[in-house]
Amino acid sequence: MKRPLRSIINFNSLLIMGIPRKFHKVKIRDFNTFNSEYLKEVVGYIKSYILHIPERFKTCEGIFFYGANGTGKTMLSSLILKEAYRNRYSGRRVTFADYVSLCTSVWNTYNAEKEDLKHKASIYKNVEFLVLEEIGKEIDSSISVPILEELLRYREDNGLVTIICTNLTPDLIAENYGASIMSLIKGNMTPIKMETDDYRIKSFKERLNNENA
Repeated sequence: MKRPLRSIINFNSLLIMGIPRKFHKVKIRDFNTFNSEYLKEVVGYIKSYILHIPERFKTCEGIFFYGANGTGKTMLSSLILKEAYRNRYSGRRVTFADYVSLCTSVWNTYNAEKEDLKHKASIYKNVEFLVLEEIGKEIDSSISVPILEELLRYREDNGLVTIICTNLTPDLIAENYGASIMSLIKGNMTPIKMETDDYRIKSFKERLNNENA
């Protein structure tokens, strides 16, 4: 049964989900393609994804965004997460470093504090739509590799959607994290390379030009 759409967006809920405040009122039409035909295709795909959130969830279809900093990965993934919320799916956005820190903190605490940390970790693990940012920026790869594999495998087994945003190419993911993790990514996520110069720099130059016009 299709879930009823929310008629009102609660911005406090978006903050709790981890969606940056600057993207709370942003829509897909606000994504500047800078007349790039490739980025127009990307936006077209994301529009379709957003329009069919229930179907994407049913088929457990995630996305693997990769590319340089400032190319729009977080903006597009936040738009998807916001639409998932509008469709009444649970969702969270977290950096992988923060998730690793949360998991390892559980190992070194006891009693009530440990239960609280386990609960927080389980929220990220079990949400229907998870945006996992900045894979490759965590410190200790010997710890992070099994944590990442366990997380992705659990989410695959339970039919949950994962969206990854990273600077690392698929080849570097395979090299740094191993074939098992790359297989999980390939099996559940559509790869999208964000091919553009730093979006923030382009936007800044565009605003500057408009002010000086």
